[in-house]
Amino acid sequence: MSYAHRGTPIMAQLCTLLVEDKYGELAQRVFSVLARHGRQSLSSIVRLSYLNTRQIKHGLVILIQQHLVFHSAFLEEEVIYYEVDWSQAYALVRHGTILQAIESRYGAKAANVVQNFITLGHSRVDDLREAYFPTKGNHSDDESEDERTNGAHKNGTKTNGHTTNGTSAKTNGLTNGHADVNGDAGHDTETNSIESIEELDTIIDHLMSEGWLICVDASQYLSPDEIHIMIQRDVINEEHDGKKPTSAKGKENLVFAINQRKRGLREDWCRVPKSNPRKRSAADPDLSGTIKRLKRGALEWSTRETKNTMVVLNGQLVLRVNPEKVSVVVRTDELVRLVERRLGHLPAKIYEIMLRLIEPKIPRCYEPWPDPPLADDSGAHHEINAEQLVTAKDVAKKLSEPQYIDLDIFEGLDPHAVARLTKNRNPRSHVEHGRLWPPIDPRDLDPDDRTRIVDCHIKKLSDDPFHFVTWHSNPGFSRWQIEFEEISKAMIQHEIENTIMSRGTKGRLGVMVIRALRKKGRLDERQLCNTMMMPASDFRQIANEMVFEGYIQTQEIPRVDRREAKLSTHLLWYDVQRARDTLLDNTYKGMVRIMQRISYEKEQVQDLLRKAERSDVVGNEEKWLAPAEISVLRKWQATQEQLILQLIREDNLVAVLRDLVGPLVTS
Repeated sequence: MSYAHRGTPIMAQLCTLLVEDKYGELAQRVFSVLARHGRQSLSSIVRLSYLNTRQIKHGLVILIQQHLVFHSAFLEEEVIYYEVDWSQAYALVRHGTILQAIESRYGAKAANVVQNFITLGHSRVDDLREAYFPTKGNHSDDESEDERTNGAHKNGTKTNGHTTNGTSAKTNGLTNGHADVNGDAGHDTETNSIESIEELDTIIDHLMSEGWLICVDASQYLSPDEIHIMIQRDVINEEHDGKKPTSAKGKENLVFAINQRKRGLREDWCRVPKSNPRKRSAADPDLSGTIKRLKRGALEWSTRETKNTMVVLNGQLVLRVNPEKVSVVVRTDELVRLVERRLGHLPAKIYEIMLRLIEPKIPRCYEPWPDPPLADDSGAHHEINAEQLVTAKDVAKKLSEPQYIDLDIFEGLDPHAVARLTKNRNPRSHVEHGRLWPPIDPRDLDPDDRTRIVDCHIKKLSDDPFHFVTWHSNPGFSRWQIEFEEISKAMIQHEIENTIMSRGTKGRLGVMVIRALRKKGRLDERQLCNTMMMPASDFRQIANEMVFEGYIQTQEIPRVDRREAKLSTHLLWYDVQRARDTLLDNTYKGMVRIMQRISYEKEQVQDLLRKAERSDVVGNEEKWLAPAEISVLRKWQATQEQLILQLIREDNLVAVLRDLVGPLVTS
């Protein structure tokens, strides 16, 4: 089972609160039964809840449409079982993060398309076309019905305004930090509206090629355990004549075959179907101007169509957002923020460019189904994907684009080094009073000089203790690779130490304890005191607190055949995976408290919120609300904003601890 698919009681409580906030009480009650009791059939859910069969089926429809629940209908068994998809349930808190990432990379139009897929769970291409551009035959007397199909509004208007199970979907902003979840607030709706079906197909096709959208398959509704059992049965029947191997070699081959088929099944889900390009006729709109405007708008947009061809998608394709791609983008943002805190704005911007250059080529953060290591494998050789190598020349070329025109690439560099690197272009340049003279405009640099300057910044990234980049080879200009696994492990350790350090003086001593145990391994009290040069009386208090909180572990080894404390050796040791789980569990608890506080604060002003959300009041608050009511409303909005900001920070910590790398094994 994937590390992200592990459910704990506190995570079950958090996901239940998220489902209630997003989809209402009915879906929440059905979800809570599955979260508390695990895999259940329909009759078991009826028995464990106070709902009738009709109500439960309505709740399951919502949960299945949103991919929050696995079910075994694909196996064609007599009884269908349902189970919570913990990864998708927790991802409800990241909807705003997803839309913000899409908008920053591909523009508001692509963000609006993804927002519709998030709102609907999954959708056919034909249904989405009909939602954006209703056919004349489907027009009714109600204009609002013409502009809304399957919950999506026409031409990029907000889709969070529709209701699901009696709860406004605008509450999505309550869990992700955006009151208008990257909708049209603050944007020019005329510019951001999708103008034709061809443009919509082009956007969807590009999002599929970038890995953001994948095709929906019935096997995706199977839980990880059901997939494992199904594949294991097929492998045993096809390769071992229906008999489970008993030898060590046979068991090893079985594990290899199962993991290989799991990866093959997953690659089938992510495979981009071939589109049907056709030549553009005179009646078709010319999308080259749209693409050109997107490039000028500082967006990393590229499509597979040319000026004379257009993408035509199969209307029967059923698509959804790829959950694995979300973790890759979250990792990019976390790494950029870490570099900015340690090295400054310019290295962070260069690192962001490096990460985004290889981002489309990385399908996921880590492999949940790796092959077990071979007996003769020392682990020293790892296959490197050449597509994931970045050169300074690639970054320098990106920096020459209009969106980076005002970036001063000389920032943070030694003026003597800049004078030496640009000597061929400006032989008279020299340093006076710590400044380069005559000054050089970064926009006037030729490609080679720009590349050498960028290479200096990349070396700063490499020299950092985190080793954000690693030198790989030097064919012309240096090629660099990013060792995500090692960086992720360092980030996890960094967060654990930061959490312990936040306790003041005792926190500093606690960090010293875990660093000593991490370096030396298992030590008894006397050895650890000698290593840290601390008296035993001071050490015991710190060690006992950290053992109680779960950051370090104890082990009792009897020296004689009698089990007595005074005749036993008590060892202390540090397991980064257990400390990681402890901190992750504490983070979930903090998020639960934030969600409960938001719900409590909202209940206190529920009547006022109902009044403020009326269509005749929205935008005319000063006219229809009393001054005291406006004051209370603004106070609630400020409180909500603070709580949501803290929720986002907690989610960033969860991303570092859980999503960047799989379970860690202490050697």
